[in-house]
Amino acid sequence: MARHVIVIGGGPAAIEAARSAAGAGAQITLVSEEPLGGRAGWHSLTPSKVWLAAADAWGLVSEARTLGIAVNGVPHPDPQAVLARIRTVASRWNARAQSDLEALGVTWVPGLASFSSPTEVLVTGDNQVEKVRLEADAVIVASGSVPRFPPDMRPDGRRVLAPRFASGLESLPSSIVVVGGGATGSEFAYLFSRLGVDVTWLVTGRGVLPMFPAEAGELLGRVLIRRGVRLVRDARAARIELQGEGVAVVDGEGGRYRAEAAFLAVGRLPDTARLNLTAAGLEPGASGALEIDDYCRTSVPGIYAAGDVTGLPMLANQAAVQAWVAGRHAAGVTTRPYRPETVVHAIYTEPQVAQVGAWNTQDEAVQTVRLPFEAGLKAHLLPGEEGFVQLAYSAVDGHVLGGLAVGSHAADVLAPVAVAVQMGAAIEDLAATGGANPTISELAFLAARLVC
Repeated sequence: MARHVIVIGGGPAAIEAARSAAGAGAQITLVSEEPLGGRAGWHSLTPSKVWLAAADAWGLVSEARTLGIAVNGVPHPDPQAVLARIRTVASRWNARAQSDLEALGVTWVPGLASFSSPTEVLVTGDNQVEKVRLEADAVIVASGSVPRFPPDMRPDGRRVLAPRFASGLESLPSSIVVVGGGATGSEFAYLFSRLGVDVTWLVTGRGVLPMFPAEAGELLGRVLIRRGVRLVRDARAARIELQGEGVAVVDGEGGRYRAEAAFLAVGRLPDTARLNLTAAGLEPGASGALEIDDYCRTSVPGIYAAGDVTGLPMLANQAAVQAWVAGRHAAGVTTRPYRPETVVHAIYTEPQVAQVGAWNTQDEAVQTVRLPFEAGLKAHLLPGEEGFVQLAYSAVDGHVLGGLAVGSHAADVLAPVAVAVQMGAAIEDLAATGGANPTISELAFLAARLVC
């Protein structure tokens, strides 16, 4: 008899977990209080990527003359057209996921899920009245994350914005203060600036993209400054004051930064508080995150977790890999373990910033090699700024340990590096591979040849 697996959530991780487990032969019940696609699919992740695509396209229009194209007339960004495209993209993308799950026989139960035991889930409707009890052989928690905001900095969707309002941004402010130097703050500082908004960007003492090597964040910061962004370092926002038709963001030292609007990118927390984890015997960490092993199992047998509920970093591609592993393992089939060092962490600014792998440059057993983007012909065919790709490999056996890239399509540069890490390939294996020319992805192979 097929194993019954309950998947809690409706976002990218939950969809992939259900798809994976069903494909492995399990009977799947997916419980979600949101329409399929979840908060990420309808309100934050997908809409933000549509806005970023618009910013990238506008950048090409702005730099068309450097590509040999004369632009007549006065083109301009059109927020209403972007919103229409968001609706189209989100509807098509989420409809495709729904079609996939229906074809696999997945049953969707709308409502809020909570544990009543390690193997039993209670689903309640909008009126909080008991709706149904479900029993399963395994449960995969993929309920995503929720934004966190300090008490004196709360978004209102008009003058104080946050990522979840990307799907309803009907007009662009003339000026904005972006709060936060992480992935989301960097992407929105970039896209607002690229689309003509006057941007003041507040980052803490940790700098731009503190989860990356400092040189990567510094390069991105320099590029955005050249494009007109006012980058304010060591500024920890304390509160936001509404003033007339605008806002003032006040930092801990009393500094005031005025603009028509503010954008908050100050972090997210795992959405586990409503799951009644105690009844399942689970004890999340201080942030609400669930600890998992290499097969995405929690400390309670039969309960798995995938995606944002496992804590930082909260990446859509990481969520998908975790969900794939969790789904197959929960279905009872043999699967490869989850390896975080094979997940590419990418920032979709221009230039992009990306990294993969795990290495310590202070370790004498680790060697690195760096190649400027301009070493490849493709970089000369694109408008843009300087960039580089850096590979890390073992000085002992030559195995590829990871990579760092900053530049146009940097995330694509690291795709072959991620495969090399997964396969245990050597730097010589990369060097002996012929990427298409001219492409950005060939830079990883060109960098490897500097070693061999």
